[in-house]
Amino acid sequence: MQIVTITIFVSYMVFVAEAGNAIAQAPAPPKPAAALNAQEIETRVRVLEFQLKALQERVRASRSATLDCNSGKYDEFLFQTGSLIFFAACTKIEPYLEGHRITVNIGNPHSFNFSNVKGSLHYGKDVLETIKKNQKVDVSVMDTVRSGSWNTITVIVNPSKPEDMRYLNLELSAEAAESMR
Repeated sequence: MQIVTITIFVSYMVFVAEAGNAIAQAPAPPKPAAALNAQEIETRVRVLEFQLKALQERVRASRSATLDCNSGKYDEFLFQTGSLIFFAACTKIEPYLEGHRITVNIGNPHSFNFSNVKGSLHYGKDVLETIKKNQKVDVSVMDTVRSGSWNTITVIVNPSKPEDMRYLNLELSAEAAESMR
């Protein structure tokens, strides 16, 4: 009985020592809210809301696809109005007028066609700037997103600068699904 008591006591002491080290190494707290101006507070709130949304989406599949135009790799995402997984991949980005034309493939692995597909493409230098400036352009797919295939859409961002095309995030929704029987 004494050996068990000593083991528990030693384990408790190790836990207390590790907790003390973690507290000593913790970063300094951010500037108090009273010292911030209204714009800084609003920015912090928007960033925290975005981070909360990102954490909530990790629990369930993501409602948006982050596009990587350098590698062309695909990202999985859910339409805003459903729970089926789709794929998105940037296949080309090129200068167009005073902005850019982005070609995106939408993969529909399901046996349903989806129509009235709409959404938005968020863009910016990075996530924070995209949130701060609320940079986005509406996306409207005139054709049906056909079942069992990759469907190409083109998005025009005009005006835009090359540095605005570093972070691209696509959100889509569909109003109708049609069986292929």
